[in-house]
Amino acid sequence: MFDFAVLFSCAHAIISVLGMCFNALLAYLALFQTPRVIKSYATLIVNFAITDFFACMFDFFVQQRLIPTGMTLAYVSNGFCKHWGPRTCFFGYSLMLHFLSHSLWSLLLSFSYRCYILYKPAPHRHTLVILLMIIYIPSLFQWISFIWSQDDPEEIREILHVAFPAYNLTGHVVTGTKNILCFSALYTILHMTIPITPVYVCILILRRKIISRLSYQGVNITSDTKNLHSQLLMALTYQAAIPGFYLFSIYSYAIGQFGIYNHPALEYFTFSSFLLIPFLSPLASFIFVTPYRQFIKLKLFRIVQIEPTETSNTPQNYTSIHIIG
Repeated sequence: MFDFAVLFSCAHAIISVLGMCFNALLAYLALFQTPRVIKSYATLIVNFAITDFFACMFDFFVQQRLIPTGMTLAYVSNGFCKHWGPRTCFFGYSLMLHFLSHSLWSLLLSFSYRCYILYKPAPHRHTLVILLMIIYIPSLFQWISFIWSQDDPEEIREILHVAFPAYNLTGHVVTGTKNILCFSALYTILHMTIPITPVYVCILILRRKIISRLSYQGVNITSDTKNLHSQLLMALTYQAAIPGFYLFSIYSYAIGQFGIYNHPALEYFTFSSFLLIPFLSPLASFIFVTPYRQFIKLKLFRIVQIEPTETSNTPQNYTSIHIIG
């Protein structure tokens, strides 16, 4: 029989490590290579980078397989957490989930910020930090409450043995929740799924307002500033499409939860889809934000010892702008 655990672990190890590298680079660029015109927005970029970095890190740590059966949710951990036992694996898993949920709320805040500063002066960094702390509260509460949803691993193992006698879980770390209708588990499930639709609706509305404002001839910003706003909008739009991988995760989970079909590939696929979100998200800034793209391009040219065919003073132009940021 094909060993999905080996393929799953290899894929997660590669993608999560690359995701950590990408997000660490994004944090550096936001702190040290951000033009003055969007300096305050760098606070939100750093928040994105840190959130996605730790989402990748804890995914690498737990490498979770989700097995739904009836009202029970079981987790089989394949990462390094297995050397410290079920409690450590469940703790790491709860942290990973709360970073993923915080990433969604951060995306909404980023769109709100881009829209706000087209009408008002950019808020101070301290104000943005306070806003980030406020939107972090639901995810923090999710993490704290979910910790209490862990049940006895031996009971979960026995439930799985009865439901799926063909599964050989000997030597694997098994954790889970016997009844997902308990508050601590149910809140996490609802918080990870229900906000997606209303948040996306708000994002689409904000995106339309931003495009309308940037297209308005009377808006009093320079062409360089408007161009940079457009780049950030492209990056945010790309990032907004990435959480669509949530849907693949939810579908694979629902197929097993409702007893339609159970297979190890589906059970591994649930969190494989989740991992692609923090892995792909920083690429938006690398591709669409010119100062970041120029910095990466020049560094790559130096590594491979290729002389750039053209130079750009775009970052210098941006840093000379004092209208916004």
